[in-house]
Amino acid sequence: MKVRSGHVRFDRKVQYKNLAGVFKTLLLKFLEESGQMPEDPEVLAVLLEENLRDLRRNRKPEGFNREGPLRLIFPITTRAVEFYVYSRGKSVEVARVTETLSRLLAKHRLKHTVDWDRMVLYKEEKTPSSH
Repeated sequence: MKVRSGHVRFDRKVQYKNLAGVFKTLLLKFLEESGQMPEDPEVLAVLLEENLRDLRRNRKPEGFNREGPLRLIFPITTRAVEFYVYSRGKSVEVARVTETLSRLLAKHRLKHTVDWDRMVLYKEEKTPSSH
């Protein structure tokens, strides 16, 4: 399946602080699966600590929003906790990585749903065909 974004939306009971225990594993899995593991261990340590600090304070983390083939983004939202895996173009990698992260979250008993291509900016407009 080729998609531009995979959206993981958590159950309303899940708060950011509930992700603190799984976030390191989640981020490492994302970086490994997307081939974006930083070469410098200090860069990785800072990235992890900044995100974990926010999660422990029950705040939205940055995720991984750097140049690269895929991004892991926690959007600013007033709705339930969510994140998405995003690529500039449609890719089978987005679906594969999103599904891998979903399995990891399920293993840690974090209730969530997965949707595809929900980004309003990139929704393809369907025009009625004229006869």
